[in-house]
Amino acid sequence: SSGINAEDGEFQTYQHYFIQINLRVMGNVAATAKTYDPLASVPELTVESLSEPKKAEEEPPSSSSSSSHNPGSFEQLPQKTKEVFPSPFEGCKFAWNKMITERFQASHSILMSSFKPPAYKFGATYVGSKKLGPNEHYPVLISEYGGGVVQVQAIHSFTKEVQAKAVVHATDKTWSMYQGDIGYKGNDFSIQLTGVNASIINPQGIWVAHYLQSVTNKLALGGELLFQHGMGAKNAALTLGGRFRDGDSEFMVKTGEQSTNFGYYVKGNDQVECAVEFEYVKQMGESITTFGYAVDLPKGLSKFRGSIDTDWSVAGVLEKRFEAFPFAFTLSGLLNHKKKQAKFGIGFTIG
Repeated sequence: SSGINAEDGEFQTYQHYFIQINLRVMGNVAATAKTYDPLASVPELTVESLSEPKKAEEEPPSSSSSSSHNPGSFEQLPQKTKEVFPSPFEGCKFAWNKMITERFQASHSILMSSFKPPAYKFGATYVGSKKLGPNEHYPVLISEYGGGVVQVQAIHSFTKEVQAKAVVHATDKTWSMYQGDIGYKGNDFSIQLTGVNASIINPQGIWVAHYLQSVTNKLALGGELLFQHGMGAKNAALTLGGRFRDGDSEFMVKTGEQSTNFGYYVKGNDQVECAVEFEYVKQMGESITTFGYAVDLPKGLSKFRGSIDTDWSVAGVLEKRFEAFPFAFTLSGLLNHKKKQAKFGIGFTIG
């Protein structure tokens, strides 16, 4: 989603919040961006049993379904590449996930770091009884409170083809951000309309329309149209993209007036995945290439993700689970040789 003046306050809001709701906005290729917000790195509200509905939303339907050639959504084009890269954090984080019932879960998380005071978050997740598939149960309600900010997300599929989502962020008794999505999945295409802080009665906010079409079983092409109305200005940006998938590898591209993104993913075997990504942002006049890999060690219940980029940043995250206990241990590190910056983190998760 490029082509909008990043100095516009409303677009900054769009950019900030869409990173949290899986719209990865190209535009920050600095090495420090690879660290992400530590608060965003705190484990989410769900555990594996409750994350299944979320996976059903994000992953394209399986080949056995009636929508065997559905390409997924346009915003998911770089998903395979992004999942390989690590998400390093700084400080110490602790998370406790508790299953209250088979449909309700509560969570507590604490982050302590050297540059921010300790932050505590409480979360709750509810999964409904409507079943549309093996791992699809709706509605899904996710809420989180911490630092004076309340975040609520609701997801519901009316049918296998039609799904809606609403996200609200409230701060100091005001709606700091609200978003609504509605999407339709056809046999060989997907279409989605998103509104951020938008109003039809009083034209304002940001509207984003996505479309992705399967041309063949391996090739999918589509585009994204973003329209911003407010702050005394109107802006529009068009982004085109596509994906070619062949067996265990895929290549994707997204390009617009202000930015270009290429990605290549390959699965070597059941334990090793590799990815390469190139990003160029015209407004910043910078480009960066990142190589990443993920190694899964099922016998050791461990997974390691590592990356290195052309800005001389090296990052890695090791996740270790224990078979006899519902406990996970995480080590994180990032070192930028060019800027001589280093950040390290340690995490513990129960449940």
